[in-house]
Amino acid sequence: MKARLVLLATMSVVVGLGACGDPTSLHATLPTSVDTLSVFALTGTPPTYPSGISIVASQPVRVDGFATFDVAFDIDDDGNAIIYPVKLIVSSLGTSRPVGLQKVATKFDSLTAAPKDGYNTDQSVVLTPNETVAIQSPHNTSGDICAFALSPYIYAKIAVDSVNLSSRTLFVRMGVDPNCGFRSFVEGIPTL
Repeated sequence: MKARLVLLATMSVVVGLGACGDPTSLHATLPTSVDTLSVFALTGTPPTYPSGISIVASQPVRVDGFATFDVAFDIDDDGNAIIYPVKLIVSSLGTSRPVGLQKVATKFDSLTAAPKDGYNTDQSVVLTPNETVAIQSPHNTSGDICAFALSPYIYAKIAVDSVNLSSRTLFVRMGVDPNCGFRSFVEGIPTL
């Protein structure tokens, strides 16, 4: 009798898993996006101006002590863009996420997937126009979008199109894969 119950339970589990497909496979539900944004330099502009970008919101935001941004922007003496991960701007313990940056040799439009590794959370990146940086942003704190995902990261790519020195404005393109753990920048709902 016990053998029949064990066999019946095992068959039920196998049929249940088969009906659901592969229970370990992940499926993206949101499409990737590309947008053009303008942000202001951290220095030489009022603190109320948006000098950062929130990857999840896909928009420029103010840089403040609450670390609601992923990266912040400035302009160096040569007119190049400097991108800072949040950790280098907000130094309060426990309030900043270890957002990683990686300068890539691939042009913005040709970068179809974020690199798997090689991100640096402790250094800024200097970009000249048309150079690209990949961003790995963790979003797995309590109540965050990746809190229960297998991978805590949202990936993005940014290229600086131009810098206006007189207004201290940077014009950038940003591509985002809003699905936790997915690295694709190909248009549509990703499979990678």
